[in-house]
Amino acid sequence: EMRVRRVGTIDQWNWVRSNIMVTNYRPEENEIEIIGINYDITELKETEAELILARDRAEMAGRLKSAFLANMSHEIRTPLNAIVGFSEMVCQTEEEEERKEFVKIISSNNILLLQLIDDILDLSKIEAGTMEFTFAQTDINELMEGICRQMQEKNSSPDIQILFTEKADQCMMYTDRIRLSQVIINFTNNALKFTPKGSIEMGYRIEEAKDEIYFYVKDTGIGIPADKIDKVFERFVKLNSFIKGTGLGLAICRVIVERLGGVIGVESKEGEGSRFWFRIPRSEKIEK
Repeated sequence: EMRVRRVGTIDQWNWVRSNIMVTNYRPEENEIEIIGINYDITELKETEAELILARDRAEMAGRLKSAFLANMSHEIRTPLNAIVGFSEMVCQTEEEEERKEFVKIISSNNILLLQLIDDILDLSKIEAGTMEFTFAQTDINELMEGICRQMQEKNSSPDIQILFTEKADQCMMYTDRIRLSQVIINFTNNALKFTPKGSIEMGYRIEEAKDEIYFYVKDTGIGIPADKIDKVFERFVKLNSFIKGTGLGLAICRVIVERLGGVIGVESKEGEGSRFWFRIPRSEKIEK
């Protein structure tokens, strides 16, 4: 088997398998006859390479899933322990201030536990191919303003501002309101986790030429190392094991955006912040 460069190209190749047989061998008479047959096996080799790549990805996914399942017992037990422990303390304390503080801790861990379960359920729907979408006309300004208010209420740090900075005067879109919100909220939650101080800005702009809407959430946080930025949308990947969460949120966002007919991406510089974005078409109807 050999590789033969295609005429007029630099890095394009055909694979050839050669079968050669000596049919007449009389060197004393200066006569040697050889018959050779060449078979083009380019398609076979390309399929083989794709199968090897698919196998390697499947093995990697299996290892990541095993690590994920092992980590889930810890991730779920942490908020459960807090809920159980502080619930008992609420019943025992007579101090009103302590009671309020314990209730606040219980509430925050309830939200964390609910998010963990939602991520796991969404993953199971993706694996089974049963994630549902419901499309309807959606007021994007109303949607984004609601998310911004929700995240401002959730933000407990006085050092972080959450702002809705870029929008059109009016924007109606035929989309799944819940799934669209899920992506933007996930982007903002991630920004909160990795932004000790500064600002988190969300916004969108209408790209008339492509008939698309470009959404983004940018922060002034710690950023993402260059060697890890390509992995952020992979399943079961957590770039920081000390941050609470399943490591599924961004992978689920990628699936949602792709199902909405769009593309997703991230731009980041370590120590300066990140911008998570996605584009989805404004068309009146999107194939489910």
